[in-house]
Amino acid sequence: MCAVFRRDRPSSPLDIHEAPSAAITWLPDESDWSVDAPCEECGGYRMLLQVPQAENAELASTRAAAFLARIHARGGCLGCEARGWRENPNPRSGDAQVWWDTETGQWMVWAQVDGFADGVSLPLGIRTFWAPQEVRAAARALTSGSRLPLRIATSPGEVDSGTSTIFYDTASGRWRLHASCLDCGGFDMPLTSFGRGAVEAACDEALACLELIAREGCPCCRTRKERAAERGEQDEPRIWFDTLVRDWLVWQPLEGTDDGVTLPLGIGRFDARRPLVYRAAAALLFDSQLFLDEGL
Repeated sequence: MCAVFRRDRPSSPLDIHEAPSAAITWLPDESDWSVDAPCEECGGYRMLLQVPQAENAELASTRAAAFLARIHARGGCLGCEARGWRENPNPRSGDAQVWWDTETGQWMVWAQVDGFADGVSLPLGIRTFWAPQEVRAAARALTSGSRLPLRIATSPGEVDSGTSTIFYDTASGRWRLHASCLDCGGFDMPLTSFGRGAVEAACDEALACLELIAREGCPCCRTRKERAAERGEQDEPRIWFDTLVRDWLVWQPLEGTDDGVTLPLGIGRFDARRPLVYRAAAALLFDSQLFLDEGL
């Protein structure tokens, strides 16, 4: 498990009124308010406050005061911490650990890598400081050893069509996986993880899907191929996960018809155990041996 947010911080309470007055600045290029966190050692740094409305100066001021009191003053300067990770990383354990890079304004993860005595720090692509659960999941995804990389986006607008990414869909209340593919352009797949707090479960589910895609190929390309295929009474039954109806389908020839018949198995997860899929298809076709030979 990633040792995220593990820092030596005093546990004594500190009220935001103890912090110095926060001088906030509206940055038109960033479309966000920011606050300068002072530090005599490193010269301080600027923190974006994730308040994208110029008229919400009061909210930005409150968030700035809370940040300076509860994180910067109590936990230590993030600028000094970032400089330490860059110049002399000294993790408390060999587990992956995350840190906020004040120079690039994004979360980084430090991990042990063969051939690098001090390990390496890699960007997570999360540019908001206030996303601890997404950061934890992103660190897990990056250090999981998956054959296909997975990125965690904090909003749908951050999804890159060329990178497999999970993001939270506020309309359905579920996480979705955008799986990239050079051939078909990629596709979106709803995950079973419900609620924004289920990001780590969504990450695990997405990693399982990507592992299957790396081994079996893109299900969207397979869907297009199967839907366009011409078959007759002599063709063997076919099974595939259809990304359009989001269900496992089985096609079988049917006497008296030119195109046969396609039936759903009622299994909506792409990462469903393949023995379960084949058994369901065998039960539907009354010929279990044909599908048991495919991998059971």
